[in-house]
Amino acid sequence: MLQKIIKQIMSYLSKLSVEQEDVVGVDITPSCIRVAQLESDDKNWTVTKLGYKYIEGSKDLSSIQNDPEEYTSKLKKVISSSNITTINAAISIPVSSAIIKVVNLPLMTDEELQEAIDTNTLWENSVQLADSLEEYSIFWQVLNRNTVENQMDLLFVASKLTDIEQYLNIVSQSGLKPVVVDVRCFAIRNALELRKSLSNDSSPVAIVEFGEFENYIMILHKGSAFISDIYLSEKDRNLLSSVDTDKVLLKKVAGRYALQLTQMLSSYQSKYKIQPIDDIMMTSALINIDGIISNMQEAMGNVKIQIFNAATNVTLPENIKEKLSAEPNVSVFSSVLGLATRKLDVFGYYEYVTGATNNINLLPDREGVKNQEKMKFLSRWAVVIFVVISLVAGVYSYLSGQEESQELNQKINEYEVLMIQKKEKELKLSNLKNEKEKLSGMLKASSDIVSNQKFMHTVLLGVNSSVPQGVSLNSIDYQGEGRVTVNGLSTSDQNILQFIENLAKSSAISKSSLLTMSVKKVKKRTFKSFSIRVTLSDQKNHKQLGGK
Repeated sequence: MLQKIIKQIMSYLSKLSVEQEDVVGVDITPSCIRVAQLESDDKNWTVTKLGYKYIEGSKDLSSIQNDPEEYTSKLKKVISSSNITTINAAISIPVSSAIIKVVNLPLMTDEELQEAIDTNTLWENSVQLADSLEEYSIFWQVLNRNTVENQMDLLFVASKLTDIEQYLNIVSQSGLKPVVVDVRCFAIRNALELRKSLSNDSSPVAIVEFGEFENYIMILHKGSAFISDIYLSEKDRNLLSSVDTDKVLLKKVAGRYALQLTQMLSSYQSKYKIQPIDDIMMTSALINIDGIISNMQEAMGNVKIQIFNAATNVTLPENIKEKLSAEPNVSVFSSVLGLATRKLDVFGYYEYVTGATNNINLLPDREGVKNQEKMKFLSRWAVVIFVVISLVAGVYSYLSGQEESQELNQKINEYEVLMIQKKEKELKLSNLKNEKEKLSGMLKASSDIVSNQKFMHTVLLGVNSSVPQGVSLNSIDYQGEGRVTVNGLSTSDQNILQFIENLAKSSAISKSSLLTMSVKKVKKRTFKSFSIRVTLSDQKNHKQLGGK
């Protein structure tokens, strides 16, 4: 019963925090950078910000690694021109940089599964990786448990830390704070949330990305995802990128591509015993995609291929419509719009209401980022709770005073019957003057009262606002006599020094100093564990200064 109540509370907090999160989607490809921001009102989506900048001369995915300064510069410009003010960003990495598997395992409880993962025995036995586990960022989630067959399916997604870092650096250098790292195919899958008729369909959904850089098919069915690369030779890629390519040659490329699609669809249908998949949604950055789709359609017969427009059922302001219509192929926005639907999800909301493919996050320090955002969320609600309690106490005091006032009036009325009218009025006047003097004295005295609760809230806000990037807090302990101990983890010594310097700038804090610092390993990563002593300012002086 207690666990059920806790789960309901966590579900409510999760939903509340997700609704208040604001995230900008950032889609970085070799040839273009796109950003988008969405608002949701009762599952109705509106595109509020949209922008893009093309990168000249980019040939392949290595362009991002070879010239990160160019991409950082372009991202800064598109953020500025699109009036993006949100800091938290959701980004994606290429499918070719990720390992995606559905692993079949013997049925285990959550505790057994977590123990096997913590000891690294699960991945070593079930997933073959080219390098050691420490070199990867890993996301996993249970897809389903089959108690009859004593089996379970688990989604495994991983990427090299070095591949992720190049995208994180570009986004961070542009002034944004990455909170979600998705894989491009799943970002496009999230764009299905904008097309309710597709996301709510129980039949399989096939999505194909076709272009110079990424080529794969993704089939979604009953919460699981099948993903397979599609081979495209270097010669064929060059043909696609040329605007003057002979139509006969393009038809041959489309035919070879269609043959692979047909084989993959047939294999999937045979393996999972489903009806033939008759529809394919295609995303592509190619300008001449309509002609290529026509050739593929001819080669694949009854299979219908259409461009995936994620914005079909989305509310679009006029300025956004102009930007979308300026692109000959609207499917290029599928990934960035899908990223814009993402949330950091600090309380695990998606674990309660959605599938694993909606919630993938390969951010290396995602738990630390979640803890920071969780503390900010709770701090904001601490203020709300304080105000509510104060209002309730005020209403209760007012009602109690009203009741006492009624009793007093009744007694005065009884007294007035026994006294002369003049004497009664003089007495009432005297009583009113006395009450006025008392109230005036109380108001004057209350102006000197120092509210410790308000001051401690100011201290808490001062500490939270001083936390720099790379630092997460574990606890804030009040030691009495105006001293507070702050404990946490940091990725570097410099971040701790920056934190101490920031603390010293708060008006509620007199001084701050490092108590202890040690090296601590958390899930194979090395952090600096620290304790900082904070001496609080004198409360009365703080109030006289306005608590600023």
